[in-house]
Amino acid sequence: MEPMMNPTVLTAADIGDRPEMPLGSIDGVAHRVVWQHGTSMAGRMTIAAGHHLGEHQHRRHAHHMWIVDGRVEILGVVLDAGSYVHVPPGVVHDLDARATEGCTLFYVYEH
Repeated sequence: MEPMMNPTVLTAADIGDRPEMPLGSIDGVAHRVVWQHGTSMAGRMTIAAGHHLGEHQHRRHAHHMWIVDGRVEILGVVLDAGSYVHVPPGVVHDLDARATEGCTLFYVYEH
């Protein structure tokens, strides 16, 4: 049994104070981790206009994404703010803003 976790409550200012880090060596993509437990995590990601993550897959994690601002193409669909995507483990996907003004999204990797 996993140890009991404390709740996490963050204001927009709290999230803005979290360090913004590049996502690996991917140019034009940065994120702020807002919660992490083991290999599960949640955060806010920005993808600058003209950039993308590149096709990839997650072997063991489901990937939930809510578009907060801007537009991005995921799984062949251009999504606006307010859109949601669930990518099950093993599904190849990209977050592509090469043909949009870029986006900000909230993500959860869930194991």
